[in-house]
Parts: sequence; structure tokens; C-alpha cells
Amino acid sequence: MATSVETHVPPPEAPAVQGPHPMNKARLFLRLFLKNQRRIYAYVLTLLPNRADADDVFQESSLVLWDKFDESNPPDDFAAWGCRIAYFKVLDFCKRKQRGRVLFSQQMLERVAETALEQSDALQLDERREALSGCVKKLNERDRVLLAARFDEGATVQSTATQLGRSPDAVYKALARIRQALFDCVTRTLATGGQA
Repeated sequence: MATSVETHVPPPEAPAVQGPHPMNKARLFLRLFLKNQRRIYAYVLTLLPNRADADDVFQESSLVLWDKFDESNPPDDFAAWGCRIAYFKVLDFCKRKQRGRVLFSQQMLERVAETALEQSDALQLDERREALSGCVKKLNERDRVLLAARFDEGATVQSTATQLGRSPDAVYKALARIRQALFDCVTRTLATGGQA
């Protein structure tokens, strides 16, 4: 009589499924947040002109952004997403404050919020000014001297040309070249979050 001995071999364990690494979330969030925080803060400031209130709401909004951020599916437009969350935080803030006094109506806030989003380029004014300042510093000495002379109070292309001993045509061409170089530099700087 043959006996069969069954040996039970347990099935191999499936590898543990790990979610996204928390450090990846932090890095990606931080990169996007730092690139867009000024725009989001400027947006909040358009809705709440009191800086202390805007600071509080911005902090609350930042926490919600972190909580809701999904690194496996980040928002296409982080700034727009952040502004939308900030908008709801502003509404919450106004509801809390409204108990004792009259503040903006929700319709008024919606109009201001829509206008602020439509004019988001204007919200980047500080970033553009900062980028332009850095780009001007990168120009060579001759171009910086030309710009300073041309934009001196009361200066004209003719007076600048005379002052620098150049023809007006040469000054026009040099200014056009400098403007294009500055435009390109500012565009690169804004696109890379100030790293150009």
C-alpha cells in the first residue's frame, strides 16, 4: 500500500504594495507650492485687503493644499487649484467674521475672485519686476550704460545717441536687441521659478 505524503508548500507571498513614497509627495508639492505661492497669496490679498487676515487665510489654505495634494495626480494648474481652495477659505473666514458686522456678500466675493483670476498675469507683477531686475544685472556693462542713459529723466534717443557718441539708428537697434534679450531672460526666469 503506497502512501503519498503531501507536502504543503505555501504559495509565495505577493510583494507588499507600497503607496507613493511620502518624500516624493513632499518634494513635488514643495516645488509646485514655492513656484505658485506668491500668486495664491496675491489672490487672497485681493479678496482680503487686511494683511493679517490674508496671512491667516493663506496659512489655512496652504494646509488644505497639502492635505488634498495627490502626487500621483497633481493638478494641471497648481495656481488655479490653489486659488480655488483659497477662495473657499476666504468664504469660511467671512462667514466667521460676519457674526458681528457686515462684510462683503458672497456675490461680491465671487466677482472679485473671478476678476483676480482673469487678471492673474497682473498678480505676477512682483515676480516680473524681480526677474527683470536680475536680467538687467546680467547685461554687459555697455548695454547697462545705454539703458541708464536712455531712461534717464528727459532723455530721448537723440540725446542718448549724442551723449554716448553713437548714431540714433545704432541706439534704436541696440535698444531693440536689449529689449528682446530682457524679454527672453524674464520669460525663462518666470518659467523656471527664478532659476534662469
